[in-house]
Amino acid sequence: MLKYAKVINEQTKLCELGLGTNANFYQSIGMTEQEVEQAYNGGWYLKGYAPQQTLAELKIAKRDEINAARDAAEQGGFEYMGKVFDSDPVSCIRMMGASQSLANAPEETTITWTCQDNTTIDLNGSEFAGLVVALATHSNICHQKATALKEQIDACQSAEDLAQITWDVGE
Repeated sequence: MLKYAKVINEQTKLCELGLGTNANFYQSIGMTEQEVEQAYNGGWYLKGYAPQQTLAELKIAKRDEINAARDAAEQGGFEYMGKVFDSDPVSCIRMMGASQSLANAPEETTITWTCQDNTTIDLNGSEFAGLVVALATHSNICHQKATALKEQIDACQSAEDLAQITWDVGE
């Protein structure tokens, strides 16, 4: 990428960059148009000199990516009795409380629950217990998938292999 730049570290070829459009100003402070590239750490370097992350650093970043995808999937909702229920932390706490309340309520007691699409469903105690089991199963599936992907990450021997590991939504 051609940008106005000035090398500020001759050993590493780290550059100071002119990010605007005032070519006269950049030239007046000693910048010239040069081929530069941005490194993983945000720094700008002459093309070909940008430092690369080590495989260990890439693995840490990939694990963070998988953890974020796991959290998003886990909190994105789950299906039960033909409905999609929210699974964010507040919804989970509310489900646990409602389930415990229904466990101590008369058998015919129901709670009307609002689903992710804002429709409602009436659930009795056993149905609500099943909802909590479905939530736990959903959470467990997300964590098992993340664990399997992290095992793949640990086994990778190259950045190219690591780049192939993704959290595919449909899996």
